[in-house]
Order: sequence, then C-alpha cells, then structure tokens
Amino acid sequence: MLPSQPLLHTAVFALAVLQALASDTFTAAVYEHAVILPDATDEPVSPDDALALMNKNMDVLEGAIKEAAQQGAHIIVTPEDGIYGWHFTRETIYPYLEDIPDPAVNWIPCTDPTRFAPAPVQERLSCMARNNSIYVVANIGDKKPCNSSDAGCPSDGRYQYNTDVVFDPEGKLVARYHKYNLFRRETQFNYPKEPEAVTFETPFGKFGIATCFDILFREPAVVLVSELQVDTVLFPTAWMNVLPFLTAVEFHSAWAMGMGVNLLSANTHNISLAMTGDGLFTPEGPAAYHYDSGTEEGCLLLAELSAHPR
Repeated sequence: MLPSQPLLHTAVFALAVLQALASDTFTAAVYEHAVILPDATDEPVSPDDALALMNKNMDVLEGAIKEAAQQGAHIIVTPEDGIYGWHFTRETIYPYLEDIPDPAVNWIPCTDPTRFAPAPVQERLSCMARNNSIYVVANIGDKKPCNSSDAGCPSDGRYQYNTDVVFDPEGKLVARYHKYNLFRRETQFNYPKEPEAVTFETPFGKFGIATCFDILFREPAVVLVSELQVDTVLFPTAWMNVLPFLTAVEFHSAWAMGMGVNLLSANTHNISLAMTGDGLFTPEGPAAYHYDSGTEEGCLLLAELSAHPR
C-alpha cells in the first residue's frame, strides 16, 4: 500500500533533518529576480489583477525554488519586492497585501488555506516549500487593522508592513519579520512601533532576518549577531548600487566578514535602477556571488556553507 501524502511529506522532511544533522554544513541558495512590475497607476487595481501580477512573479520564483531543491539546497532566499515590485502609494499597494499571522499559530497554509482570511500568496509560497522540501524565504506585504483606541493608528484604519516570511520544508510559517528601517521612498508602508529581532532554529543553525536598508543600522542587524548569536542572516533586498561605498557585493561581503556570520543576500534585478549584485557571503569571503549590469536575466546561486561559522 502506498503511503498517504501527509506521511510522505513527513518522511521526506525527517530525512532532510537527519541529513542536515549529520553534517556541519548546509546548501543555501539565493535568487536574483528580474521582477515583473505592475503598470503605473494612481488608482488601486482589483484584488484579482493584483494576484495575477503576483502569480506571474511567483511562477518565476517557483522555477528557481524547484531548481535549487533539485540541486540539494536546504534553504532559498528570494528578493525584497520580488513578488509585486516597488512603485506604489499607500493606496495602490493595498490590493497586494495579506494579513500574515504570528508564526506561533502553527499554520501550514498549503494544507489549511481557509483557517484565516484568504491568503493565496502565503498558500502558494507554503506549497512551494512543502512540495520541494526546502525552506523558502520571501518578501510580501502585511496588513493589520487598527482603530481609534490606538493613538498611532493611521487614518485609513490599518498598518501596512514590508514583511519577510519563512516557510519550512513542511510548508509551515516559521518566521515573520516587519522591516524596521524603511528606505525614504517606502511611503506605502508603516514603521513597526518597535524593532523586531526575529530568529528561528533549523537543523543547520540559528537564523535571523533583516531587509535591505536594515543592514546599515544596529537594530535589527547587529543585534541579531551580537546579542542573539545567529549563525546566518537571511537578507532579501532591493539594493541600488551607489559608489563608492554602497555597492552590493562589496558591502554585503564586508558585513559578513566583519560580523563573522553567513549572509544570504538575494537582490532584485533591474539594471535601469542599478539593482544587481547578490550572493552567499561568509566570514572567509564570498562562497558565490553574482553581478550583472548588462542583461535583464535573473540568476540562481548555490553554495555549501558552514552551519556554525563562528
């Protein structure tokens, strides 16, 4: 008799855990994505149109995730703004947002999609992780309702956050991070009231999360390393290269070397905005990196890294 699908997924996940425990290394992947951008508009699109655009980007990301898993990757990081782009106002970003619960709720959207409000993006990302037995890191938008009892509640009655999510190889939501240091043009999002230092444990070390502009500040990036003692920082970014000091590969590599941790940096790819450059960076230097200012193609990188580099 053939095993049921849930038992099969559990067995595959358990095997992956045992394999990771048997080694002091793991295979990581990052994908530099040429984001399919929505048409410029001053009015919000319909939720269906927003989802259609996000699905186009997720089609590409899913291909990269499958390829990474087939090559043995345990975890893959995808870029900031990689699912819907960045040209938004507070109003026009709204159809692209979902309510992302606290990971403490112990939720696998792929197998229980109706437990909370409709969340087709989280459901699809969860299924990508589950179907490929890989940790998936993605950047999406979170929305949280509020009212006049909250003195900081925006006039439209909701908070909107630039958010990283992590799904484990079973498809469970294991981490959610709201970006604290917003770049000056990110007026579509709110700042969290307090900086969040988000970590989670894996069979191959302790991981933390930061997003793009965060890396220039103490909180959360330095706190994750110096106080919470993570081994690896996950870093979705939409990084514009600016000479002389803020070029992606050099800055991210130097940060990993200076902090003594792995940095998994996944950038968007848009050469008209000087967005390129990502990699798998270690305290010893880059294990793999990519920089391409001449084409509009995405790029998948993989490398074997130390699970405990310090």
